[in-house]
Amino acid sequence: MKKIVILFFIVTSLTMADYLDTWDELLQNYTSIGEKDGITLMVVDYRRLKEDLKFEKLLKEVKGVEIQKIQGDELKAFWINTYNIGAVKMIVDNYPINGIKDAGSVFKSVWNKEIIEVEDRIYSLGEIENKILRKTEDELIHFAIVCASISCPNLKMSGYRGEDLDMQLLDQKLKFMEEKNKGIYREGNTVYLSKIFKWYKGDFGNVREYLGISENKKIKYLDYNWKLNDLN
Repeated sequence: MKKIVILFFIVTSLTMADYLDTWDELLQNYTSIGEKDGITLMVVDYRRLKEDLKFEKLLKEVKGVEIQKIQGDELKAFWINTYNIGAVKMIVDNYPINGIKDAGSVFKSVWNKEIIEVEDRIYSLGEIENKILRKTEDELIHFAIVCASISCPNLKMSGYRGEDLDMQLLDQKLKFMEEKNKGIYREGNTVYLSKIFKWYKGDFGNVREYLGISENKKIKYLDYNWKLNDLN
């Protein structure tokens, strides 16, 4: 019996390691620091990525993950990675494209388009974000999921992992908050914030308290730049 249990965990870990190793390799090969519209960000070489067969391999590995066998931070990390992989797939499937919203249509927004398969279901980005990740009641997920746009938080150059997820998410939050013109910055008596804090105010609670902004400061929200975070 013990041998069966041990084998079960080994197989599960290997399955998770497969997709994470492939995702890490693709991120390291096709992401880099760049600048677009005066904003420093992590850009993606979608043109070259589209031609790499390892991306198809990654999608098969994600599909093969048995989500009922993982839980807690490992499961949360899996869905964050899957959202980001799905967003990249949305761009790759429609490339060249000016922005992710252009992949949608009058009849179905890009967030409601089914895009990435896990086991025997195809999920949309909206379903992963709103019906899975936001239900964890962890506001830090908003600094980790990336909608392939200039004003989004940056992609990490490696996938999220359950064993140190809290540290990774906090690091993403701190980095995003330091990014002028898309995160948060102060100018005189005004604090400029990403619209992420406005759109998801129910997740962040009192924004002033969350970010330590005094009542005598004005808050203004930055325009959200939906242009593609593309290297090319």
